[in-house]
Amino acid sequence: MSLYDNDRSESQVLPARRDFLKLGAASAIASALTGSLSSAQTPPPKKQRIVEAQIGPPIRVPNSSGDTWTAAWADDDNLYCSADDTAGFDKANAWSNLAVHRISGGPPPNIQGVTVNPMAEFGKAAELKEDNASWKASGMACVDGVLYLSVSRHYYDGVGDMGIDSDRHFWIQETWDASIIKSTDHGKTWSNTPKLGHAMFPGRVFSNPFFVQYGKDGKGSKDGADRYVYAVSNDGTWNNGNYMTLGRVSRGLIGRLDPEDWEFVHDWTGDHQPVWRPRHDNALYVFRSPGRASMTGIHYVAGLDLHILPQWHYPHLDDPKRRWKATRWELYSAPAPWGPWRLFHSQDFEPEGFYNPSIPSKFISEDGRKFWIFAAGDFTRYKEPQNPYGLNMFPVTLEVDVL
Repeated sequence: MSLYDNDRSESQVLPARRDFLKLGAASAIASALTGSLSSAQTPPPKKQRIVEAQIGPPIRVPNSSGDTWTAAWADDDNLYCSADDTAGFDKANAWSNLAVHRISGGPPPNIQGVTVNPMAEFGKAAELKEDNASWKASGMACVDGVLYLSVSRHYYDGVGDMGIDSDRHFWIQETWDASIIKSTDHGKTWSNTPKLGHAMFPGRVFSNPFFVQYGKDGKGSKDGADRYVYAVSNDGTWNNGNYMTLGRVSRGLIGRLDPEDWEFVHDWTGDHQPVWRPRHDNALYVFRSPGRASMTGIHYVAGLDLHILPQWHYPHLDDPKRRWKATRWELYSAPAPWGPWRLFHSQDFEPEGFYNPSIPSKFISEDGRKFWIFAAGDFTRYKEPQNPYGLNMFPVTLEVDVL
């Protein structure tokens, strides 16, 4: 197996659906996950290995609308997140391609959401420009009190049994031309909307960057996080891509929004450390899983001194009846954001089709064994207005071995 492939046994390559004990009702779940929550970055004295995960039943955030829901823990102790194809919380805005929201309170389910900015300059939902694509958001970060959001162009030529059809597509939403914008007032106003054809990272490689999450206000020391901001992206799709590349920028330079300040993993040293060089377009992949690498991010869990990558994909794209109703989550762990990645949990969701899982750093327990996953979906509600696009919260408990 190549150094750059994922460390998966034969039984992990095609995992079967597993049945797990469900956690209790919402109040019991909240009680189990309440406790000391910390942004401490000091690694534990002993190495740990994640054996398995138990994912409890989802809790829907009322009056939420949109998908993706990747959250950054900001300096004011709130979470800020973007949502795509959204009408905002409590229908705060007309349907838009993307919007920025603030989530306060917690731990779940005791959170409150409000729409901070409907981002009207990025267009109404599904509004196309001359490139026949629309704006969508991916990763969010907070660095020294400043919010950063990555945006890119998305194209999809057919949605099959959900509407328009096409005989040319492969049921893949394509992405290209990513840029990063910033806000110095917690999302109320943002730097200029990128001009078409003038992206920070042109092309399909690194076209949906998600910032690696370390803790409150992006602070941490693991992987040099006190000096760098990291971001990961797949190879140019929203769903069912093939691999992911990793970039980084100095914390002191990220605010310049200059692609020349970024560098990417291009090679490996003899002791398996990454070699960083300019140019995103020919970077080496740090994660590879053909057809199973969708748009998602990496989250550092300080209590375990491990990174978790919550990957997902649609396993039945060729079946019109199951195409969007069946998703598979595959959770990986690694000692660093450049890997090597090891699969520790797989779980199918059908007919709800939950997608875009992410881990809000604010709600990770101090020992790292309990956290929440934010995800979109539930197409059993498709006929109910707006309901397929909303925020779902899943409680997660890890089984861990000390090595």
